[in-house]
Amino acid sequence: MTRVVIGLGFRAAAPQASIAEVIDAARNVAAPARPTLLATPADKSSYPPLIAAAEAAALPCLAIDEPALQQAAARITTHSARVARARGVGSVCEAAALAAAGPTARLAVSRFVSRDRQATAAVAIEETH
Repeated sequence: MTRVVIGLGFRAAAPQASIAEVIDAARNVAAPARPTLLATPADKSSYPPLIAAAEAAALPCLAIDEPALQQAAARITTHSARVARARGVGSVCEAAALAAAGPTARLAVSRFVSRDRQATAAVAIEETH
């Protein structure tokens, strides 16, 4: 079985369109793998534009707590000093994707950014046999 997760990070004022843009881009880049779940930090999981984008994409969104983000941080590939100061991990979307996908997950797509720079996404894959 393979688990494919899109991790999301976004600014406090990110519009639904920016979040939807990175979800769509992540799906396209991950193909032929099919993501079945979104993941984002717990403190952002109730953000209305995120909920709307997740519903439009027909993907459930898992809230990832801080300890899980920190644990997954050792496996990220993007390290933004600004994000690390603000969130404690160098890439929120990568850490969320890895935390949700599982302990042996790897990044299939490292962080990419929406055109307006308001949202980010990464794709993690865990293959279990």
